[in-house]
Amino acid sequence: MSRDAKRGEILSSVIEVNNLRTYFNLDDGVLKAVDGVSFDVASKRTLGIIGESGCGKSVTAQSILRIVPNPGQIVGGQILLQTDEEEPVDLTALDQSGERMRSIRGRHISMIFQEPMTSLSPVHTIGNQIMEAILLHRTPNDREAREITLEMLERVGISNPRQRIDEYPHQFSGGMRQRAMIAMALSCRPTLLIADEPTTALDVTVQAQILELMRELQDLYGMSILYITHDLGVIAEIADEVAVMYLGRVVEQGTTRQIFHSPLHPYTRGLLKSIPMLGRKARVRLDAISGTVPIPINPPWRCGFWNRCPDRKAGHCDVAVPALVDMGDGHRVRCFLHSEGQESRPTETSKQLRKTRRRRSAGAPHEEPLAEGSQL
Repeated sequence: MSRDAKRGEILSSVIEVNNLRTYFNLDDGVLKAVDGVSFDVASKRTLGIIGESGCGKSVTAQSILRIVPNPGQIVGGQILLQTDEEEPVDLTALDQSGERMRSIRGRHISMIFQEPMTSLSPVHTIGNQIMEAILLHRTPNDREAREITLEMLERVGISNPRQRIDEYPHQFSGGMRQRAMIAMALSCRPTLLIADEPTTALDVTVQAQILELMRELQDLYGMSILYITHDLGVIAEIADEVAVMYLGRVVEQGTTRQIFHSPLHPYTRGLLKSIPMLGRKARVRLDAISGTVPIPINPPWRCGFWNRCPDRKAGHCDVAVPALVDMGDGHRVRCFLHSEGQESRPTETSKQLRKTRRRRSAGAPHEEPLAEGSQL
């Protein structure tokens, strides 16, 4: 069945993220890296998340796996994962270092990181690193785990796997290291694969091979993919649905065709206009979005794109946060140009309140406006 035909199916969700908020309590204030993100990934489908650096894409993925670095913390929302049990599991309610969460990582959710050279151990062979997850989740037998590893290396297109299994990461090329990372991530047949910029450091030819490999393995294992990238061309190639993130929030979401052919949010339109297009006149400057993504420390309660938006409405965009509204056929947008719906202010957690009180008692301003042009 083609990818277009599958769009018409009603598929159950493998994971649902509801109003997720992940904050970092810093000396300068509360950095709201993820601030009310909601989406779901359907079975056997691919959801692409796009946006500039600093929009909260990677922290969203880290929150799902419960590997947010200190001092980051999930302060609100739900992450509902469908496992072998009848009822979905709320990952936010689990101890991030507990046995239950450790059994989910690798077995039900796996992740391919952006740079395999920094993700792989330089002092352990490729085979040992892949076998570690297999021994933990699939079989306690070393010989069987080695055979599964050889099968996975061959499956991802690494030639002569019986030799390569005992080699170290520095003996692999960049494309081969990424293939080994894919083999490691899929060795336990997860239901959800999170791919965080998996082709950024690769040349275009190898990038195309990796994307084709991921599509083949998705069809083979029937898994869902959450694909994070800056590259709109890659998203158009691999994703069934797209979520556009800006400043910790999803500002637009829909099918790939809706996002690329009928974008509604000014930020999405700005991203698409910045792509080089065949047929344009030579030496013509691309349309770029002015300014940069602000640092979301103690952000004022308003539309996050207010400072950079060419279509902003004074008295609306600068005094409230627009709600994410369905405009029909599942195409949702967060913008006052399309709806008057507003988000309600979240209540501060007790930890945030304690932090704020300490800063106020020290004489620090309790809410500073975002500095235009500041960046992460």
